[in-house]
Amino acid sequence: MIKVQKFQEQTSPAFANLTPMDLKAQSAMVMAKINRLPFEERAVLWCLHVQRETEIIFLADRTPRRWSMATDKDIIRKWCTGDGPGCRDIGDRHDVSFKTANRYEKEVVRMLECWMHKAYATLEIQHRAILQHLYYAERLTA
Repeated sequence: MIKVQKFQEQTSPAFANLTPMDLKAQSAMVMAKINRLPFEERAVLWCLHVQRETEIIFLADRTPRRWSMATDKDIIRKWCTGDGPGCRDIGDRHDVSFKTANRYEKEVVRMLECWMHKAYATLEIQHRAILQHLYYAERLTA
């Protein structure tokens, strides 16, 4: 919904019946919920869904930073966009084996995924009754 409001992209069929004002209101409500999350969890969601550089830098500042911030930014960018240097490239850059680089990448990704799961869990707990109603209503009509 964020991209629809910001970039005027096509909406999914689920939002086909909503007017532009309804989409804007839905986006505002979603953003209000996300902006109440702790900093790291909010940044992970922004990074994952919007891929802004500011969130990547913020998250890179929160990682163990074994070699450099640029390396951590590359690992985070690869996690959220799927595009970035591999473990061999990172290992060559820092004169370590690719296995060491792979272990460090897994450590950073584990940290990011932990924050991501906490953020989604927080959002889901707040709306558990609504989600369960939708799930059961869908099962009964299918």
